Amino acid sequence: MKFAFPGLLSGLAGVTLGVIAVFGITAGVQQNSIPPLETAADPGSSQLGDVAYGSR
Repeated sequence: MKFAFPGLLSGLAGVTLGVIAVFGITAGVQQNSIPPLETAADPGSSQLGDVAYGSR
């Protein structure tokens, strides 16, 4: 049973480091900024700042 404690300790350390790595990578690649507003049409000729397509 001398081998059980180091094995469990190593497994626990691996799981802990894995969880920390997953959360760290997820937080690092998360999009946390608003993209710039792209207006392709003339706001004066569009409805609510958006272009209306088709007939109504």
